[in-house]
Amino acid sequence: METGYDFILCTPLSRQFRSTETDWATNTLVLKTKCGQTYHVPFIGTTTTPRPDPPLPEPSVPTPSPSITVTSPRQFAHFIRQDDLTFFMVNVTDLLHYDPPSPDAELLPLEPDPPSISMAPISTSVPPPSVESTPPSRADADAEELARYTADVEPAVHDLIQEYHDVFPSSFSYASIPPMSDIKHSIQLVPNYRVHHQAPYRLSIPEATELKRQLEELLRQGFIKPSNSPWGAPVLFARKADGTLRLCIDYRGLNRYTVKNNYPMPRSDELFDRLAGNRFFTKIDLRSGYHQIRVAAADQPKTAFRSRFGHYEFTVMPFGLTNAPATFQRAMNDIFRDILEQYVLVYLDDILVFDRTLEEHLRHLRDVLDRLRRHGFYANLSKCRFAQHKVDFLGHYVSDQGLHMDDAKITAIAEWPAPTSAKQLRSFLGLTSYYSNFIRGYARYSYVLTSTLLRKNPP
Repeated sequence: METGYDFILCTPLSRQFRSTETDWATNTLVLKTKCGQTYHVPFIGTTTTPRPDPPLPEPSVPTPSPSITVTSPRQFAHFIRQDDLTFFMVNVTDLLHYDPPSPDAELLPLEPDPPSISMAPISTSVPPPSVESTPPSRADADAEELARYTADVEPAVHDLIQEYHDVFPSSFSYASIPPMSDIKHSIQLVPNYRVHHQAPYRLSIPEATELKRQLEELLRQGFIKPSNSPWGAPVLFARKADGTLRLCIDYRGLNRYTVKNNYPMPRSDELFDRLAGNRFFTKIDLRSGYHQIRVAAADQPKTAFRSRFGHYEFTVMPFGLTNAPATFQRAMNDIFRDILEQYVLVYLDDILVFDRTLEEHLRHLRDVLDRLRRHGFYANLSKCRFAQHKVDFLGHYVSDQGLHMDDAKITAIAEWPAPTSAKQLRSFLGLTSYYSNFIRGYARYSYVLTSTLLRKNPP
């Protein structure tokens, strides 16, 4: 151009972007495209041309007309990536004047003065324009999580997970749960039950802070709602292995009057027997599994709990209800009934897919993911393992070499303090009996301890 600048960015072009802003604090021009990208183009300097005084008459001197070409935002985005190009921004502002402030001052409509033109040359050579993404959406967060946790899997496995990315959301809400009438948790009470309500437990300051945070999150997700129910269980916290606090509801009062559902749970030893001879394993962990099942509307008031921050009830199945495991296991068995123990094992919210070849494994994994999608169940990608030769499942390591104990459990047994009461002895025997298949002669070794419990007055 004859003006000495490569580009002049005027209002019509700037309107073709989603937005254009001038950041005078950083001396940059901010261009936001309709596809979500943001360009920061730095100024070389800033020059403001004020409204000039009327010029003195001068002889007319012919000046060459500048060459003006209209370009699209896509072309402009291409140009700003090039070096040694200077851009000139023209910002036209209409000015109005009003009288000095006074108690009766008003803004008077006046004829607009000649517009002032503020101009700033823009450079793309030093430094080059930086491109940054707009705040990530949920889809972007899910895509980032998918890339992070599937970086070490086979390409075919990665493509399959990408195809079913909606099964692995970073979060979900009550509205995401399909209203399936056959998979709802109901609470049947015994005759002559008594409504149970109890004063809230005392919490420490850190626990109260965490309670408020979790209540706000549960309300946002739609998992709880304010309640006027006569029922009211207290809340407490249990510390997880990583040190964080788990919110628990003390439903012992409600469970006392609940008719028990004796739906059978799988035996872990029978499940492990099905895994012999397989080489590929995928473990799928459902995200907040119990919260993916709705509570029947008529029974939601029975799940009410009380806290210093209010009275709430659950719209989804909470942890702590006596029949919650039975409801969840029945739902899983109904979904996978025709393929159970053929190439999939299910124990509550833990799903294991197993096969001898990778080709079979991909086909069967697709079937499992498709069933989860159809029934509206979501998995926690960070806790899943895909097409591995060794995975942890139900406290054991499952591999193509067989079944192994978890090293952490071995350490826990070896370092367990000597029991000093019958209660402590029962706890220790319960832990060791779970791994009795790995201990040769376990019955002989444990006989001395179990016989102690059979005495009339055990220590």
